[in-house]
Amino acid sequence: MATNQAIRGRWHINVPVPAAVTIGMPVLVGVLSGVVIALQPIPTPTSPTTATIDLGDDCYFLTVIGQSSQSPVSGLAINPGDELFASGTFDATTNVTYSLTIDKTRGNCPFGNALDSVASGATNTACRVRLKGNGSGPYAA
Repeated sequence: MATNQAIRGRWHINVPVPAAVTIGMPVLVGVLSGVVIALQPIPTPTSPTTATIDLGDDCYFLTVIGQSSQSPVSGLAINPGDELFASGTFDATTNVTYSLTIDKTRGNCPFGNALDSVASGATNTACRVRLKGNGSGPYAA
C-alpha cells in the first residue's frame, strides 16, 4: 500500500451542504455523484449543515423518470444498464447540487446507471441506481 493513499475502499467525504439537503438525498458534489448518508449541524451562517456523502460505486433506491428531456418533457424508456444523468438546484457556496431530477437527459451531469426498467414517461420512486464512481463533467455529445 502506498503511504500517500488517502481513501481505501468506501468513498465517504464530509462537506458543507445547503439546509434543504436530507439523509438519503442524491446529490452532486461538483460533478461527483453521491448520496447523503449522515448530517451534522455546524455553526456557520452560510451553511448550517455538513453531510457525509457516499461517493462510491454503491447502489441506492432513487427516483428516476423515464424521459430524455425536461423542457419540453419527452418520454423515453430506461432499461437496466442505461446511463442516467442529473440536474437540480446548484448552491454556489457549497458546490453541491441537490433536489435532483434523474433521467436520460444527455447534456446533464452523468450520475450513474439504472439497474431497473422505467417505462417511457413513468416515474419509478424505487429504481435501483448504481452511482457513477468518478466525475466526468457534463455529457459531451
